[in-house]
Amino acid sequence: MSYRPIKDYKKCLEYLYNLERRGIKYNLDNIRKLSSLSGNPEKNFRSVHIAGTNGKGSTASIINSVLIEKGFKTGMYSSPHIIDFRERIMVNGKFIDKKYVIDFINAQHRSIEKIKPSFFEVTTAMAFSYFSYMKVDFAVIETGLGGRLDATNIITPLVSVISGIGIDHTEFLGNKIKHIASEKAGIIKKEVPVVIGKIPNEIMNVFRKASLKNGSDLISADKKFKLSIIKKNETGLYFNILKSNFISKNYYLPVIGDYQLHNMKTAFTVLEILSKSIKISLSTIALRKGLKNVKQNSNLHGRFELISKDPKIIIDVSHNIQALKNIKKNLEYFEFKKLFVIFAMMSDKQYVEGIDILTKLGASKIILTKPEYKRAALPEELFKAVKKKKDTFEICGSVGSSFDKIKTLSDKQDLILVIGSFFLVSDFLKVIRKKSLR
Repeated sequence: MSYRPIKDYKKCLEYLYNLERRGIKYNLDNIRKLSSLSGNPEKNFRSVHIAGTNGKGSTASIINSVLIEKGFKTGMYSSPHIIDFRERIMVNGKFIDKKYVIDFINAQHRSIEKIKPSFFEVTTAMAFSYFSYMKVDFAVIETGLGGRLDATNIITPLVSVISGIGIDHTEFLGNKIKHIASEKAGIIKKEVPVVIGKIPNEIMNVFRKASLKNGSDLISADKKFKLSIIKKNETGLYFNILKSNFISKNYYLPVIGDYQLHNMKTAFTVLEILSKSIKISLSTIALRKGLKNVKQNSNLHGRFELISKDPKIIIDVSHNIQALKNIKKNLEYFEFKKLFVIFAMMSDKQYVEGIDILTKLGASKIILTKPEYKRAALPEELFKAVKKKKDTFEICGSVGSSFDKIKTLSDKQDLILVIGSFFLVSDFLKVIRKKSLR
């Protein structure tokens, strides 16, 4: 049967999403075949490769934004997306062109049907091909899952980065933090410097051994820069940078969260290595503008982000315990009367511990719900994990009904927190958009 080219973008996305049925292919065989058939496009640009349980998105976004402000054409590959598939693949802050997505799928259709790669493998091949086509100077590449056998791990970057380590994706990476660290360490390449972010001391030896084996310099970002917050509010934080007894003052990041200091240290260390290895000067002007414009340049959203003020509504894509532990500290950035929470989590995540963290927040009401995604835990299962203050919790079958319920309970002086999953935030934003169009 002859193949009929796909001409409609929506149908092209349907084809892509149907590839998710093939599950996760945790090896490099398929991506190598796809890449080879495309002429190995990943060899046509310089790259930074970032793995990590938490912080890799923010770290990648900062690096990407500063390079753009320095005048480089810069690609960024991240996952998952929140609203638009094209968020995953950007060049200089602009989403991949719809026509390119269609053309790539049509050109690679025969290979895709023969090799039978996963959704993420095809998307990764598309990103590499697009960055080559666009002739980017740099590409900032996030791993999707793990590192060692992640589809992105066919690149040889200028710098490898481990942003942070925690328990996540245990079905693929193991349920011990040392096993997870070993998988992340798999992105370390021969004689390629490695930047380490906020890492527990008990697993640092995993990265030391991997670096030593590959003859790679291991650089701790925490030891390179000292950052101190001088002011913080609902829109972001202001801070000073101390390095080698020199203080550079009053930088601004329009993203809230004290933990962002760790991500910035990691990003600054990477940028310093790039400036030395390719002999470019990264001025404080580019750094300031890169931080200030990080949302526009890198589409960095959903990190405890305030999207409405009456009442205050915050969306946050935190989806594992290490990230959820930041909630209480992050709430200090905001003034509000009562707290209301809409929560959902994937069934393969540590939602029992997540429920325990929520219980301690002092919220007036916590709505347990489910986004339209097959891996999402049922609200009834989440409720079974509630051990204390059960009257604080309530079940709603959909994200839309959850918001309707919260609206009847909250006032303008209150704060509504939507947290626990990329998919929850995505569905919530769609609900908000529909209601605003009525």
